[in-house]
Amino acid sequence: METPKIYVVNLNSYINGRTRGNWYELPVDFSKIKSELLLDVEHGEEYAIHDFENFYGYNVGEYSSIKELNEYAEKLEEISDLNHLKEFLEAYSIDDIIDNKDDLDFVEADDDEDLAQELIEQSGGVETLSIETLQRYFDFGSYGRDLAISDYAKTNHGYVRNI
Repeated sequence: METPKIYVVNLNSYINGRTRGNWYELPVDFSKIKSELLLDVEHGEEYAIHDFENFYGYNVGEYSSIKELNEYAEKLEEISDLNHLKEFLEAYSIDDIIDNKDDLDFVEADDDEDLAQELIEQSGGVETLSIETLQRYFDFGSYGRDLAISDYAKTNHGYVRNI
């Protein structure tokens, strides 16, 4: 997982055509930003975030709070060892991921059908599915028609296998 970074400028210097800006990896001590960008009464105390990287869907704005961005980065660091973190961040908030870290599951699949096949394979095959699941999802009518067309003949009381 790559570290979140922000590009911060001294807004007064930027407006006056003298760009003072630096990239900072988060979390960062705000006093460092103030010192390096000369955020003071003489040079202007306001800053703006003009670029950012590695926030994985987190909303970063021009005037986002450095404190809040630091908090996000610290939370991200807390779960950085989690496999498929980027995918989880696409679906859940970082707080939900932290709260449910032990219950998260990722399945690599291209589409819904691939997902079902993968999960059935992981669980030990179709034979592990309950009869209720089979009845809900398996098309017995289509399967029966195909069997009657190719392998079985209908009688008055049932079917016989074709010889």
